[in-house]
Amino acid sequence: MKTIKKLNMRYFRLAIAIITTGLITLGCTQDASDSAGRKNKAHRVTTVSLTAESGQLERRFNALIVAPNTITISNQIAGSIVKMPFRAGAVVKKGDVLVQIDDSLTKAEYKKAQANLEKARQDLNRIKKLIPRQLASAEQLSAASTDKKLAEAELTLKSIQLNRSLIKAPFSGVISQRFFEPGDTAAINKPLLTLVDNQHLIVKSAIPESLIANVSVGKEVKVKIPSLSLLRDAKISTLYPTVDSTTQQVSVEAAFDTLNDPLLPALFPGQFAELIISYQSASHLLVPVNAVQYDTKGAWVFRLDKDNKSEKTRISTGKNINNKIEVNSGLNVGDIIVTHGFVGLRAGKKVSTGPADINKK
Repeated sequence: MKTIKKLNMRYFRLAIAIITTGLITLGCTQDASDSAGRKNKAHRVTTVSLTAESGQLERRFNALIVAPNTITISNQIAGSIVKMPFRAGAVVKKGDVLVQIDDSLTKAEYKKAQANLEKARQDLNRIKKLIPRQLASAEQLSAASTDKKLAEAELTLKSIQLNRSLIKAPFSGVISQRFFEPGDTAAINKPLLTLVDNQHLIVKSAIPESLIANVSVGKEVKVKIPSLSLLRDAKISTLYPTVDSTTQQVSVEAAFDTLNDPLLPALFPGQFAELIISYQSASHLLVPVNAVQYDTKGAWVFRLDKDNKSEKTRISTGKNINNKIEVNSGLNVGDIIVTHGFVGLRAGKKVSTGPADINKK
């Protein structure tokens, strides 16, 4: 009986060993089969074929609000200031009296010049009447004629001086500076006031010479005033004809499209602004931003070779244009690059193209 039990136990253990060995063998065979299947399975990616494209670019430049019609008013005759009604910040209209210089002496000299002219005319007329009677000579007639011309010139001079004692606004604007007060005596050609035409403001900036070909007089631009949160349309009004040899920049001016904007009078000369210029770029080879990878050596992409295998390709990049990156070297028109499906992808791996999981890098 004991012998039979020992035989049964031996057969049982042998059966267990056979079954276990079979399962292990089957498992290894299946793992090897699955591994081979995964190895031979193509990696699924999304690709794009490269073409030359052009794009709309936008460049921003620091700028200043400028009043081109800004003048310093000086006196053209010396004298004591009698009247100076406007202070800095005052709004004036064209023709308003800005400065009145004491003209009492000039008025007296003007009246004297009038009297001298009247006397010269009378003397000339008297000699002209004596000439036919040979009671006056030709020399006397010539001298009297000259005296009359001198008297006329003197009266004109005094009239000009009298007019210059009263200084009027040549255009409407705002007084920005005032250098004298009533009662002060100003020598000739002394700055008295500064007048600014604040209704005709422009924007002045400088752009790199590389952008000159994309900018011309009349080009539509935008002006941003950060302090007022304003964005307004404008047009290039002046493109200076010379390039600054130090900065390699060209000065430009832009005028606002409308003068009826109620917010524009809130601007002040010297205020900071941004000049925004949009232009069409030349044709470039562009790749999607998400297709470009980076490492310590620079930028690269996965490009597909003729066997549909991925290869790591180094590229030289340029500007970012509408979520695409300009490629200066490393790729050509017609190249096919991977845009999605990077997880698990490596150089030399065969790929299949189609809608990859775009959530994967």
